[in-house]
Amino acid sequence: AAWTAAASTQGGSIGDFSTADFAAYYVCLSLVIQITNAWDAYDFEFEVRTGRLAPKLLRPLHPLHYAAMSSIVHKLFTVPMLLPVLIVLAWRFNAHFSTQPWHVVLFVPSVLLAAVLRFTFGWVLASLAFWTTRITSIMEFYDRLLFLFAGTIAPLSLLPGPLATLGYALPFGYMIWAPTEILRGGTTLVPTFQLIGIQLVWLLVSWVAFRIIWHRGVRQFSAVGA
Repeated sequence: AAWTAAASTQGGSIGDFSTADFAAYYVCLSLVIQITNAWDAYDFEFEVRTGRLAPKLLRPLHPLHYAAMSSIVHKLFTVPMLLPVLIVLAWRFNAHFSTQPWHVVLFVPSVLLAAVLRFTFGWVLASLAFWTTRITSIMEFYDRLLFLFAGTIAPLSLLPGPLATLGYALPFGYMIWAPTEILRGGTTLVPTFQLIGIQLVWLLVSWVAFRIIWHRGVRQFSAVGA
């Protein structure tokens, strides 16, 4: 609503975004945020601090698997409940979507990659709790970076030059902004495949980082009461 109002006061558009484009962007953004949401780092900090992680390390499955299943089940219930609300908002604010059928097809792998990337990156940060015990400050800083560089405060193309360049270079935009742009029809075919390719690269980097940090952290982990 804020960006729509701002666009209205500046002749109906800001950059390449009209008021209707902003409405479409934030409708898509709300859906993507819900699908990709990851909160495991906060839970993991509590388990490390209280020693509850120790018995989980003895189970046959990695703790990550239990967290992934919990996240999937949660979203299977919440995403369908959100859809009617977003449809009403899209109608209320006259959202303009440039979405073609191929956008919808490519949105599916993009948003799945974004969800896994955000989930994995969260576990990279969560694993720092092996050394710091508390990671609340780290996660709060991470949330601020997401707000600025993931396309939440504004589409990356509307950020000031240096910030936009940084936004395209960092992984955060590929957790939220990329699938949002694809779903609203804001990309052409070749750039869409490029965005998905960048998501794959960042996912690989995050997964390797997680494996390294996790194995080193577990080796030195000394749980309270274990």
